[in-house]
Amino acid sequence: MKPIFTVVLLFVMFVFTCKNEKKEPIESDSEIFKQVEQLVQGVFDDVWAAKRERQILKYQTDDFVLLEHGEVWNNDTISNWCKRSKLKDDGTKRINKFDFFEAKRAGNRVWMAYHNYATFKKDTIVKSYQWLESIVAVKQDSIWKLEMMHSTRVTI
Repeated sequence: MKPIFTVVLLFVMFVFTCKNEKKEPIESDSEIFKQVEQLVQGVFDDVWAAKRERQILKYQTDDFVLLEHGEVWNNDTISNWCKRSKLKDDGTKRINKFDFFEAKRAGNRVWMAYHNYATFKKDTIVKSYQWLESIVAVKQDSIWKLEMMHSTRVTI
């Protein structure tokens, strides 16, 4: 009787373990690219437009690097930029738009290239700027974050 009980107990434990295993759904490249595009939109809306330095680590890894028109920035540099920008805020609103034209994936790492268009509006004054940018995003604990960005201003 004891061997049968042991076999049944092991079978029940096996079934219970299999049912409780969390399996990440398999996502297509296009689904993943859409998530990373939303990540880029989010960081520009929350950090660069709204100047919310506390949101930086929501979007970027701890060791994030930005190559910004010949300068090397990190999360601290960006946080300080947000704080300084808030102090001299004159009510200008930034609207971000992106044209993603290249994307590649290798496991939990995505590389993308895109045009970044920003429109700055204050009252009746409108200014437009453009950058050519690329990012590397990594998946950490089921969340996509930016690890690196390269940005070059484009003369319009």
